[in-house]
Amino acid sequence: MLDSEQGDVIIDFDGYILKASQLDVALSKVILDNGNLNHLNHELKSINSRVLPSVKKPENWVNQGVDCQILTPGKKWQKGKLRMKVSLEFCPDEPEIKEPESLLQEIERKLNEATS
Repeated sequence: MLDSEQGDVIIDFDGYILKASQLDVALSKVILDNGNLNHLNHELKSINSRVLPSVKKPENWVNQGVDCQILTPGKKWQKGKLRMKVSLEFCPDEPEIKEPESLLQEIERKLNEATS
């Protein structure tokens, strides 16, 4: 997941540059657009599922959440709110290469583990 704790992440799609936060906001708006919620309900119906309830403020799906209850196997019903969350994930082409430990670092690490 893209984490923007140190500032906004910039994404470059071969010259199409935007902030991750802007993409996140736009995706949330797309989900909240009444037509897209209707489309989601249509897809749920197509797989013989029940549909999402209509709410007075569609933005509650991503902001405050919508009242519901869940049943987890082996547990009782639990009341709460369901909130949709959009996440962006970046997968680097090459994994980060970790420098091998020096012999001294390895000995220090093993000593710390033995004394902990």
